[in-house]
Amino acid sequence: MSFDAEQRKVLAALADILIPAGEGFPSASEAGVANEGLDYVLNCRPDVADGLKALLEAAHGRPAAQVVMDLQKNDPAAFGLLTDLVPGAYFLNPNVREKLGYGGQTAKAIDPHVDYLDDGLLQSVIDRGPIYRPTKGT
Repeated sequence: MSFDAEQRKVLAALADILIPAGEGFPSASEAGVANEGLDYVLNCRPDVADGLKALLEAAHGRPAAQVVMDLQKNDPAAFGLLTDLVPGAYFLNPNVREKLGYGGQTAKAIDPHVDYLDDGLLQSVIDRGPIYRPTKGT
């Protein structure tokens, strides 16, 4: 499902209410939330497209701040959709992640040393051995 320029403009205005520019960080629209961010999110979650379209159609021509306040007060599902999608798209922006010092998910080697045995906390359980009740048929 594609979103036209007017729908993206409405989304950008709503997103800027949720995430305005400040302290060296771009606003949501400056971070591309309504453009490549939206496209990426919808690629991963196409199931939210219909709800978002309905939300944007209802918001068209209205002040963005009023729409966000009305959604928060009267339509928690639509407000939840907006507040999930906008930050999700915002934090996908590489410049935002760089400013946060977050390089994304990376693989880390697992330490083969089992630390839960270090302080002898489980030693009594290990020494005791297995304790169980047999079940029928075993």
